[in-house]
Amino acid sequence: MLPYLPGGNGLSSLKKCILTVLFIFFLAFMNAKPCIAREIPVELVWNFKDAGWLGVSIEAGNYRLIVVNEKTGGKLTVPTKETACTSGSSFECGWGGFAPIFRLEDKPFEIWRGAEIELRTLDSNGVFKVQTPDGKAVRYRGSLLLSWKGDHWSLINLIDQEEYLKGVVPIEMSNAWAQDGLEALKAQAVAARTYLVKKLQTASQITDYPDYDQAYLGKEVEGQASKAIAATKGEILVDNQTRLPIDALYSSHNGGFTEKAENVWSNRDPHFSSHPDPFSMGMGGAADQWRFIISADELGKTFQLDPIQEIQLDKYPSGRVKKVRMTDLKGKSKEIPGRTFVQAFYPFGHPIHSEAFLGSLFEVQKVPGQAETRGPYMPGQPSQWKLLIEPQLINRDAAIHSGPRLDRVLSSSLGVREFPSSEGIFIFWGRGWGHGVGMSQWGAYHMAQLGYSYREILNYYYDNTDLAQQ
Repeated sequence: MLPYLPGGNGLSSLKKCILTVLFIFFLAFMNAKPCIAREIPVELVWNFKDAGWLGVSIEAGNYRLIVVNEKTGGKLTVPTKETACTSGSSFECGWGGFAPIFRLEDKPFEIWRGAEIELRTLDSNGVFKVQTPDGKAVRYRGSLLLSWKGDHWSLINLIDQEEYLKGVVPIEMSNAWAQDGLEALKAQAVAARTYLVKKLQTASQITDYPDYDQAYLGKEVEGQASKAIAATKGEILVDNQTRLPIDALYSSHNGGFTEKAENVWSNRDPHFSSHPDPFSMGMGGAADQWRFIISADELGKTFQLDPIQEIQLDKYPSGRVKKVRMTDLKGKSKEIPGRTFVQAFYPFGHPIHSEAFLGSLFEVQKVPGQAETRGPYMPGQPSQWKLLIEPQLINRDAAIHSGPRLDRVLSSSLGVREFPSSEGIFIFWGRGWGHGVGMSQWGAYHMAQLGYSYREILNYYYDNTDLAQQ
């Protein structure tokens, strides 16, 4: 027997009650944030920029290869062929001299006149490899979009957001840090996730290139850092007032002093301040302390001046150089922004080492040439002179017979010249690697080693923020 419900007949009232409850659940469902994977587009330019020839092979999972003949309104239409692909399947994209070409498996090449090639994963286990004739090869999860851009192939990796982070965190930090610095990897996972979310609010895609966005190397680098990503799933940094995601900037090493955003990009950001960072000091090897040597004439040539006679540095309170003022032998002066000056010598695309120009937190010292000292280098000079004697900068046989010749140095990156110069050299002594805004990765690692949690690390490097679920 149904219970009596006031307001009418028991069955009718019960129906009303049930409908009301269902309606409430419906409203709650509509307002709830769906727990679904988010697929993001990553442009693969780090290893495959301007690629004319590519080989793609399936390593795991089930895929469908869709050759699209047309695109209308940004949507893929008129697929000319769909092919099921499993592990071992492959295809090639190339350049035939006058037109792009394509072939599936070992079939003959055909001229490509389509709009796009889509390699779509059908399950969560899909892994494919992209390789070039010169030996570059990287494995990725997810799907792949290929299109011809007139003289090269464009590659877009479509991948779940959390899977994407598995290819970011280990290359931005290191899988090896999981052993004694897992909390630093968690902090990096949150920062990288936040950067991605913020970026995609204003951009249609993100790149895999570290000098543009975040470093990303797909499944190639996956490892122990995945634990940190899983432990912080969906967590991002938001402004504690607006609750919007912040610009979660970070760099490898801040040289022992964080920097304000406005001192790097001219736009003020309340989430970054300038303060000493003792956690970064003594960490990171070459990133912690470096020096760059360059001759006065080579330095002048770099900025369209005669051999440089004098350098003056205008600095921010952090010690980072705001402007570099150079005066050459003829009295002509030029003022260069600190970051522009650094970029002229920064080793883009090369391994980081202690004889490189890595940041704008530096001092400068001039070593006079023979034209100014009226004499050659002699043993017994102050200790800082001895530090200049580097095997890669001088010819070993020449050093044995005639001793080091500092006047033969061109620069740390260019080596030595055949004949000596008499204008002298400049030594730049620096600390840190990168812009220094936000989290210092080496500082975060040290904090983790000392027992700080990832929440404490993030709170130390980012101001006025809270952790929130995306």
